[in-house]
Amino acid sequence: MSTTTIGSIESVDLGILDISKAEFYKTDGGFAGLKYDGKDYPHVTLKRALPIAQPNEYISVYDAENKEVGIIKALNELSAANLDIAVNELARRYFCPFVLEIKSVKDKMGYVYIELLLSPEDGSAKTHVKSCALKDVSRNIRMLNEKSIIIFDVDGNRYLIKDVNALDKASRKRIDPYLF
Repeated sequence: MSTTTIGSIESVDLGILDISKAEFYKTDGGFAGLKYDGKDYPHVTLKRALPIAQPNEYISVYDAENKEVGIIKALNELSAANLDIAVNELARRYFCPFVLEIKSVKDKMGYVYIELLLSPEDGSAKTHVKSCALKDVSRNIRMLNEKSIIIFDVDGNRYLIKDVNALDKASRKRIDPYLF
């Protein structure tokens, strides 16, 4: 990161990518690659700088050695083909199904075990039950706003309750003791 001084104002170069020089592609192995400004990065990872507040802005692009190539200021600046690859890569990394019901909660040996009825992010009708373990619930069950909750399990998976008030009474009773 470099700084530039103009008069008495100092600005920081955030490494924003010039989208006109960027071309994402899929490798034969199914990874996302990037050709940028004459360089080829055959395996890149995309990470959101602000995953909850601004999920489609400030996307960091990292190479295979986990060094930042640069930042995409906004996904909507990408061409359709580049956008498709970037969105699919982010969806893979930030998979976050919706919680429809909390079937059970058990405290055991310093962990909280939760059984959830989940629906995919795309809102399709397919549902499934998943059991997960949480350590340190004060950090891993978080209120995003007055009605949304995100849950992080020990494996790094995320689960979203869009509206805690829309849960059935039994589910609400099970989650309430863990809301701080």
